[in-house]
Amino acid sequence: MDMFALPEPDALPTCKPFVGRSFVLAVDEAAEQSPTFASDIVFMRKLGIRPVIVHDAGERATGARLAGRINRIGGEAVELNGTSAATLLVALAADGTIELRGVNPALICLLLERGYIPVLAAEGAGVSGVPAPLPADEAARGLGAAIGAIRLLFSAQPGGIPSDGDGIITELTSSEALALAHGGKLSAELSQRLAAAALGVRAGVEAAQILDLSASHAALVELLTAQHLGTQVVSSVALP
Repeated sequence: MDMFALPEPDALPTCKPFVGRSFVLAVDEAAEQSPTFASDIVFMRKLGIRPVIVHDAGERATGARLAGRINRIGGEAVELNGTSAATLLVALAADGTIELRGVNPALICLLLERGYIPVLAAEGAGVSGVPAPLPADEAARGLGAAIGAIRLLFSAQPGGIPSDGDGIITELTSSEALALAHGGKLSAELSQRLAAAALGVRAGVEAAQILDLSASHAALVELLTAQHLGTQVVSSVALP
C-alpha cells in the first residue's frame, strides 16, 4: 500500500497522538519552496492531523503559492489573514512595535473542523480598524495557544539554535530558551523565534521545534518519527 496515496492511521502508530489535534507552522519562503512540504501537509491532513500555516504578511505571494500547491495535490487550503473575523487583535506597544493583544480562534477552528488547511497571513486587526502586520512567529505562538495546538514548528536557518561549539542545541526548557533569547548572543530573528517557541510552550503547547522546514520531509519526520530535527523547546519536564 502506498502510504502517501492512501494514508491509514492504524498503519502508522506514531501518528495516533496527533490525530484530531492541531499544529501550527510558521513558514518562510524557503519552506514554501521545499519540494516535499506541501505534500507532507496534505498527507498529515488526510491522516486526521490538523495543520495551520502562518506566514509574514509581506510574503503573501509565498502564501498564495503554497495554498495553490496544496490545492493542486488534493488538499483544501484556504488563504486568509488575521483580520478575518478579527482572528488576531493587535495594538501599538509602548516601544512603537505592533504586539498581539488577543486571538479569536473561532474561524480557524471552524475551518479545521471542516477539513480545510488555513494559510494565514500574520496581519491583525487594530483597535482603530486599520490592519497591521506582526511577526509570523508571534502570530503562530498566539494562535497555537488559542486553538490548543499540540506542536509549534518554526522554520529557521541554520535549522535550529547554534550551540557554543559546532552543531545545534537539541533541546531546551522554556526557561532556558527565554534566557538564551534575551542573552544577546543570537540574531534578532532567532531570538524572536526562540522566545515565541518558549512562550508558546508556557501557554500550553506541548512542544515547539525550530528547524529547517525546507529540508526534505522535515515536518513529517519531526511529527511522526522519534527523530527530532533542530532545537526542541519543552516545559521543565522533558517529553518521554
